[in-house]
Amino acid sequence: MEMESRGSVMARARAFAKASARLAKTMLGGRSVDLTSFLGTPIRWCARMSVLQITTDAESSLGKDVVPRTVRFLETLRSAREATSARERACRVALAILADGEPPASLRKPLNPILGETTSHSVEFPRTNERFESTWEQVSHHPPNSASSQTGPGVRIVSEVRPSPRLVGAHIDVELVGYIEITLTERNETYVSDIPSFEWRFLPRWHARMKRKVQSQIRCEASGYRVEFSYGSSRSVKGLVYGPDDAIEATINGRYDGKIVAESKRDRSVIAAYDFAQTKSIRAHVVRHTHLEDEFDTEVVWRDCFAAMDANKWDDARAAKRLVEERERAKRRERKASGQKFTPRFFDYDARVGRWVRNSRARTT
Repeated sequence: MEMESRGSVMARARAFAKASARLAKTMLGGRSVDLTSFLGTPIRWCARMSVLQITTDAESSLGKDVVPRTVRFLETLRSAREATSARERACRVALAILADGEPPASLRKPLNPILGETTSHSVEFPRTNERFESTWEQVSHHPPNSASSQTGPGVRIVSEVRPSPRLVGAHIDVELVGYIEITLTERNETYVSDIPSFEWRFLPRWHARMKRKVQSQIRCEASGYRVEFSYGSSRSVKGLVYGPDDAIEATINGRYDGKIVAESKRDRSVIAAYDFAQTKSIRAHVVRHTHLEDEFDTEVVWRDCFAAMDANKWDDARAAKRLVEERERAKRRERKASGQKFTPRFFDYDARVGRWVRNSRARTT
């Protein structure tokens, strides 16, 4: 580890003391503080990734040797394509979303992405030679929205997310404002889901968990099916599946680190099931696409900062992070002075539906 000057050590100590004092005052007062634009996080408290990379983080909060969330999600979603009934497809789509629903593995704050920053990856299933390609881009800064598009055999997934962290008493409530839209193209069914939120808890220990007792919903207009679910204690999940006539047709119960079962309300027969233990046998690869010639690629944007963090050179990491942020502010001033507006490369805003949609102008692979 690089030795740092006494001045930098003292400066860090003062910054830590001030941040801790503000945190303690807020916690004791029980106030709610918006942390969306909070830039005062010490570099040592930051994760070696930007917000965009959380979605492709290979590490799971359920263990270091666990199959990545995105692989579990796609594997479960693949089974939904093959289901013969609309009810079963609705249940399997819900299980796919629950398979992906866990708090982030890192307990550190990710770096705020810059406007236009992108990351892309593929998930490959060797047994079936299937490949799913994903692209994420930071499409706006105020509000800080990122858009994504993922395509594969028989499946198209688009989403938009805006993390909205708030310090509430003794925990940070991270609401994920946005949606996930899953289309089973061969069935002509589109499912639109909320994005489950999570919390960082300070007491009795520093840990993350899914936000409890908050109802999320999945809807399919084509089939008329609707699923409502929520998280509880001990990583539990519960849900209800409503049919086209708004009657309850099935229940969902289980744990996202164990087994989740969708059962028929009429005869308790199993419609679909997700078993976390069985996901260990999934054979798939997450391949990140890093484009060193692309100044907006996440790994290029934060290259110097990441390298300094890896080497425990925290003064250098802090300076590199500040340089990225200063460049971003300079570009924003230039656009404002010239009357220009930022245009994302991979997504266009569709005013008819009020969403960002993937365009065909740019490619990532």
